[in-house]
Amino acid sequence: MPKELNLSRLSRRSVLRATGAGVLTAAVSNLCAPHVAPAAPQLIRYSTGGGIGPNEIETVVFLDWMKQNVLKRHGKDYTLQMSFARGTPEAASLLAAGQVDIATLSYPIFATSILKDAVPGGITAVADIYQAARPGFHSNSYWCREDSGIQKITDLKGKTIAVNAFGASTDLVLRVALKKAGLDPKRDVRVVEVAFPAMAAAIREKRVDCGILVLPFSAVEVPKGSLRAVFDETAAFGPYSVIFQTVSNNFLKANTEAVKAYLADYVEGIHWLYKSENRQKAIEITAELTKSPREALESYFLTPSKDYYRDRNGCISATLLQQTVDALVEHDLLPARVDMSKHVNASYLPFPCT
Repeated sequence: MPKELNLSRLSRRSVLRATGAGVLTAAVSNLCAPHVAPAAPQLIRYSTGGGIGPNEIETVVFLDWMKQNVLKRHGKDYTLQMSFARGTPEAASLLAAGQVDIATLSYPIFATSILKDAVPGGITAVADIYQAARPGFHSNSYWCREDSGIQKITDLKGKTIAVNAFGASTDLVLRVALKKAGLDPKRDVRVVEVAFPAMAAAIREKRVDCGILVLPFSAVEVPKGSLRAVFDETAAFGPYSVIFQTVSNNFLKANTEAVKAYLADYVEGIHWLYKSENRQKAIEITAELTKSPREALESYFLTPSKDYYRDRNGCISATLLQQTVDALVEHDLLPARVDMSKHVNASYLPFPCT
C-alpha cells in the first residue's frame, strides 16, 4: 500500500527539483513530437478561352495587383494558376486531359464536351463572364474592308471569313447567321482561323475578306478607319451567355470550399472594378495586361452601351444557354440536344441568383 504523502515534509528544494523535471520532460516531449505543417491553400488551375480582359474579365480580376490589394481569399483559401489558351476548344481539351480544373468555355464547346463525355466525371457551369446581343450593350461584329463591296451577309458568298478558333462561339455565331441568311457555311464560304490580335491586319491586308473583332481589339482598330461592320451577334441569337466558367465535377466535389472562395473573390473583384472611384486604376492595370492604349480603354471599358453586359454577381442562367444550344441543334450544328439545367449550378456563387 503506498505511503501517504506528507506535504509538511516537502522542502522548497524538492518542489523545485520536481517542477524542473516536469518542465524538462514537457520540453523533450515537444521536441520529439512530429511537426505538422499547416495545409497549403488548394491550387486551382485555370485556363482562359482565348481572350484577355475586358472580354475575359477574370483575367483582370486575378491580376497580381488585384490579388495583393483587393482579393481577400487568394493565398489563404486557394491559389490560382492561370494559363492562356488560343480558344475555348483548346481550353476544353485541357479540362478533358485533367491539366486544368476550371476553364472558360463557350456554349458550343460546353455542349459538345457534355455530349462526348469528354471530361471524366462531367462538368458544371458555375459563373457567367459576359453576354451578347443585350440591348444597350456591346456585341461583337464581323468586319470587312470598306472597299470590299460587302454590304450584307449574303454578299459573303464565295468569300473567306476568319474566326479565332473552329468550334468557338465566334465560329458558331457565324454559321448560324449564314444559315439564317440562306447561305451554307460548308459550301458557300471558306472559314479559316486567325488569332484575335492578328484579325484586323488580316482583313486590311486582304488575307481574309471578313473577320470578327472583339474587345479590346475592336476599340483600337475600328477608329483607324477602312473597316465596315457587316453583322453582329444579334444576327444569330437573342441575348445569350457567350463565355462562362466551367469546373470539372471531380474537382468541384473534392474542393467545394476552395471553388466557393475563388468565386467569392471573382465577384468581389468585379464589384471593385465597376466602382467609379476605382476606374482609373482599373484602366491602368487592364491597359498593362492588354497592351491597349489607355485612351481606347477609356472609350468603352466598364461603360454601358460600349462594353459587354456582365452580371455583377457572376450569375449564370441555364435558360440563356439553352436557347443557343437548341439553335445549334436546329441548324444541324450539334448532333443532339443537351438539357442545360442539368449542367448549370449557380449555387457556388456568393450571392443568390434569381
